[in-house]
Amino acid sequence: MVRLNKRERSLAVGLVLTVAVWLVYVGVVAPVRERIRSLQRIIPEKQDELRTLQAETARYVAKRSAFESLRARLAAQDPNFQLPSYLETLVERQGLGKNVVTMTPNTLQLQADYAETIVGIELEAVSLKQLVDLLVATEASEVVAAVGTLHIYRSTDDPTLLNATVEIRSPQPSNTVAARSETPR
Repeated sequence: MVRLNKRERSLAVGLVLTVAVWLVYVGVVAPVRERIRSLQRIIPEKQDELRTLQAETARYVAKRSAFESLRARLAAQDPNFQLPSYLETLVERQGLGKNVVTMTPNTLQLQADYAETIVGIELEAVSLKQLVDLLVATEASEVVAAVGTLHIYRSTDDPTLLNATVEIRSPQPSNTVAARSETPR
């Protein structure tokens, strides 16, 4: 066995300690520091994603609640409800019967269990107040109906009056549509 003097032993111990410290640094400290750096970068990104997810969740819950409310209103509505008849009555109540040029109903089968009745109403020579009152009455009614589109034009006969095309939509379960179309007229 080789005998080392005091100086050589100190040098050997120093080398072993240096290698041990270097191995600890390379094996433990450097990966931990790298992981901390990556977490400092990733955590704010994930927090932003979490905030976005929370906002989208809130939007989803609100839409689902609105959908459930719509379903409840639809279920409570008279199964024999017909949008064209209702709108004729509403237009007459608003005093716009003489202003209606055309009223065209249409039914779209969107899914197997869901259809939508669309009624296009073309109005001529109406005031802005009359038009707004009709739209408000449609939206505020107890039936499930909403304004789909609205196109307003200045009347060529009287510039103080308007011509408008309003599309009013009403969803309904398809079995109601099928039952209505099967009844003799």
